[in-house]
Amino acid sequence: MLRVLIVDDSKMMRIMHARSLRQAGYEAEILEAGSGEEALQLFEPGTLDLVIVDWNMPGMDGVEFARAARERERASGKRRTPFLMITSQSTDEQMHRAKDAGVDTLLTKPVTPEALAATLDMLLAARA
Repeated sequence: MLRVLIVDDSKMMRIMHARSLRQAGYEAEILEAGSGEEALQLFEPGTLDLVIVDWNMPGMDGVEFARAARERERASGKRRTPFLMITSQSTDEQMHRAKDAGVDTLLTKPVTPEALAATLDMLLAARA
């Protein structure tokens, strides 16, 4: 069973991402956070199989959360967790900023369940 952290300030989006994961055939324990700060409290290096995070959130945004989580991973020496960022940001500069923070893959909104499932398959296969 996968352990997945879904980080989005919208409860509805967290529900939709969890549903898409299950519809794609993944059995998962879902952890939810409504902010980057809350997600950082839940993020323990080496314990998650995937993080799905929104870019735009009040307070600590998804990029800041990814950077802080990656720093925590480096300090612990534990394995790297795949990060999927869902975003409406699409400029090259914004994409580079996310990649520099440690985001593995970005999907631009609106995200279809099929696109999410295909991206999850790719990320999880690369991790295996």
